[in-house]
Amino acid sequence: MTTAPRIDTDAVRPVEPGPAPAAPPTASRLKPESFTAGIKAVVGLVGLFAIWELAVFIFDFPKYLLVGPISAFEELFTNPGYFAVNALTTLQEGLAGFALGTALGVLCGALLYYASFLRPFLYPALIAIDTIPKVALAPLFIVWFGFGFESKAFVAMAIAFFPLVINTFDGLNSVPHELQDLARINRASKLKKMMKIDFIYALPSIFTGAKISISLAVGGAVVGEFIAGSKGLGYVILLANSQVDLPSMFAAFIVLAAIALLLFFIIDLISKKLLPWKNYTK
Repeated sequence: MTTAPRIDTDAVRPVEPGPAPAAPPTASRLKPESFTAGIKAVVGLVGLFAIWELAVFIFDFPKYLLVGPISAFEELFTNPGYFAVNALTTLQEGLAGFALGTALGVLCGALLYYASFLRPFLYPALIAIDTIPKVALAPLFIVWFGFGFESKAFVAMAIAFFPLVINTFDGLNSVPHELQDLARINRASKLKKMMKIDFIYALPSIFTGAKISISLAVGGAVVGEFIAGSKGLGYVILLANSQVDLPSMFAAFIVLAAIALLLFFIIDLISKKLLPWKNYTK
């Protein structure tokens, strides 16, 4: 008579559960870091203004050579409406140029990637156009579109255009071969592959180009106002220069920097909302 094998109960022990997988970072965890970064940015700006004011005080520059930020802010707060109206004009021109530059830049970048037979002809032509100083193009846009809003917007577009072309092309060109093979295996159409894989993967690169272009677009609007402007911050700077009014000039510089910083952080915030996975990378 055979007996059942004896089970060693000492050898059978319950498996202890391992540590739970770490939860992905949530918005609440990211907020303190964003708040700290904001505080550091403010401290950096305040420090820059302090060094600037201290240098003016120590070296005692003449008023027609350099003024401190206190004089610039006094001028800004003395005539807030004057600077606000002209800043709004420059902002509108810059945003219009940025929108046009973004649309055309992404379109041309996609054309470079998908129409490879055009790349040897189109890419050198785009580089050649980009090497032309935009100040030289401004009179041409004025001849084409007149002295109004449109010519400044097109100058802003010309400056904002090229970074988006390059970043769109590089983003599309960096899609992993594994994803392309996966789309081919699943017989995805070209349109579905482009929308579901290519542009999704290229979005971080496109947003990087947008963050570069938004500041350039504002500068492009100012360039247009230098050539043929009767309002806007570029006109304020030219008028202050003709009158050797450095407080007004530096006040316009501060407003321009504030606009460019604000637009940059708006684009950065939009990218974080649309691309949450990029926030988790170390």
